[in-house]
Amino acid sequence: MVNIIALYPGQGSQYPQMALDLYASSQKVRELFALASEQTRRDLHLLLENGSEEDLKRTEVTQLVVTLANRSAHLRLAELGYSFVCHSGFSLGELSAYAGAKILDDATLFTLVEKRSALMAEAAVRAEEIHGKLGMAAVIGMGYDGVLAILKENSITGLYPANDNGPSQVVISGLLSSMEEAKPLLMASGARRVLPLKVSGPFHTPFMDDATKEFSAFLESLPFHDAKERVISSVNAEEVVTASQARDLLGRQLANPVRWTKVMQQVGAIRDESDRTMLAEVGSGTVLTGLWKNSGLGGVSIPLGKETEIQDMRKEG
Repeated sequence: MVNIIALYPGQGSQYPQMALDLYASSQKVRELFALASEQTRRDLHLLLENGSEEDLKRTEVTQLVVTLANRSAHLRLAELGYSFVCHSGFSLGELSAYAGAKILDDATLFTLVEKRSALMAEAAVRAEEIHGKLGMAAVIGMGYDGVLAILKENSITGLYPANDNGPSQVVISGLLSSMEEAKPLLMASGARRVLPLKVSGPFHTPFMDDATKEFSAFLESLPFHDAKERVISSVNAEEVVTASQARDLLGRQLANPVRWTKVMQQVGAIRDESDRTMLAEVGSGTVLTGLWKNSGLGGVSIPLGKETEIQDMRKEG
């Protein structure tokens, strides 16, 4: 049976009724839903069954349901006998990666996600009250280092590369006024497009510093364990081995960019160590599958967030 490198998506991958097919197929997934609902004092099954796209877009809801979908897919694959050689997650997905590597148990995971989402939502509102209108935009056609150089060379303040999505896609985040100033400079330097994004906060930038301080303190109160399986952090694309490393990286993550290009390079090298290892997006949607396709690293990452996708893979052997 093939071994899996699990890539877990973050915010933006949610949609109504996701993971309910896994719930119907697996007692273990049903038990996970019950645990997560008890831990967060929300009926997450009801929310996914009846909630609209707008309901699921609220940060404090999004982070819970995306994490639940990620963990459901992992549990379903594990109970069918699949082994995992490595885990990594995009932003919020990093928490699912830590759970997959057994750094966190599921009760701790959902307690942590609930606190994280609340702090991020509060910090986003507070940052806009203090600094003015904030936003995010995707820069298509440039890499992380190129975007960072343009911002520094032109002394553009209050704007940061937040998500290093791939060799030719970077998300910038910060002041809208600075974004307007930067757009023509980026276009003149090779960007094909600068597309505004609909988001709920300037995540992975220094605008999240207030949330980072409180979140780091909260992490100290929770049980973490050394990793039992290989896991790569999206903060620095390095392997996380100890509980103290995991706490430190999760605390830093909120105000630091997601270095997904480097993660993809790392997991690609791990994949190449064995011809019986495959990359898979373990959770809802196909965002990470698309980023891999455009990475230039060769091979494929397949989505394994639905029961039909998992069963199709089993048929293919």
